[in-house]
Amino acid sequence: MDSTFKKGLKKAVLDLISEKKADFESQLLALQEASNADTKSSMGDKYETGRESINQSRGLVEKQKVLLDRNEKMIEQTSVDTSTTVTTGAMVKIPLGWIWIAASMGKFTFENTDVQVVSADSPLVLALKGKKVGDKVAFRGSTTEILEVV
Repeated sequence: MDSTFKKGLKKAVLDLISEKKADFESQLLALQEASNADTKSSMGDKYETGRESINQSRGLVEKQKVLLDRNEKMIEQTSVDTSTTVTTGAMVKIPLGWIWIAASMGKFTFENTDVQVVSADSPLVLALKGKKVGDKVAFRGSTTEILEVV
């Protein structure tokens, strides 16, 4: 595990974000088309209910897109330089597996390695912050040891 792996992981995560953003854009376009096609009939309540459903769906997709935009900015700003302490940009191996401290994106598989991409504000990262290889940290009732930091 080295900075080359982190660079590749960063690119793969950003590529996934781009795919998700394109998907959200197509969902918003489809919702707009559905809204435009929804014509008012003699059954006003049905029309209003359909419109409200479309608006709620649009609002949900827009919220997800804003969150994705924020995560994209965080990842773009995340350093892929090697690190000896747990900090933003570090890849950390603990008994549960690898974590990359960048943004809250969840589990990601890159080059046959599972990595949890997590925010620097996550409770686990806050507990590990500033620690080094070999340090042990109490977290949620158990002890977690830092096995590797890249």
